[in-house]
Amino acid sequence: MNPGKLKNRIEVLTTTKTADGYGGFTGSTSTDATLWGFAKEKKGEFIMGDGSRKKYKEVEVVLRKKSFDLIDDTDFTFKIDGSSPYRVNDVYESQIDKYITITGTLV
Repeated sequence: MNPGKLKNRIEVLTTTKTADGYGGFTGSTSTDATLWGFAKEKKGEFIMGDGSRKKYKEVEVVLRKKSFDLIDDTDFTFKIDGSSPYRVNDVYESQIDKYITITGTLV
């Protein structure tokens, strides 16, 4: 991977739940970190469901491992260049321990 290809701004979002005082919870998202990565679309299709067409888009993002190790990777979503959030499907090491690859689906 050429480091010059890491040109997409990746915002890592975490969801926090707080009690609303009525026995339920209110969820809010906050930006945990902003990283530079390389994003490309892997698959996209339209699916019919519930009487409407929905766009299904899967992307792959490559980040530096040292940058990714600084965030809490247990439960997060991410945005690519300010887009809608993507749900994480898979996280794995790639290219001999220097990069992390994340696959996600548009929420």
